[in-house]
Amino acid sequence: MSQVTVRISDADKQQVDHIVKELGLDMTTVTRAFYKQIIREQRVPLDFSLGLPAETEDALEESRLLAIRGNTKGYTTGKDLVDGVLATAGVDQ
Repeated sequence: MSQVTVRISDADKQQVDHIVKELGLDMTTVTRAFYKQIIREQRVPLDFSLGLPAETEDALEESRLLAIRGNTKGYTTGKDLVDGVLATAGVDQ
């Protein structure tokens, strides 16, 4: 059996340990599961990207165009926004 050593900051280690323990796991189990996932999926299951997903970019562009055209409604509070969205969707509040 092989052994892997990883160097990370103390702060990152503490955060990871906390999350892993909250899940009822330990670092060895999580590391093994990560390696097994790499083998199973034949890829490194991480997303290294600088941009937003295409759907998010599209939604932002649509919002920008609506704002330029003046087809937007302003809300004073977050509750007003949620109520407005629910009303538009026909959901009883």
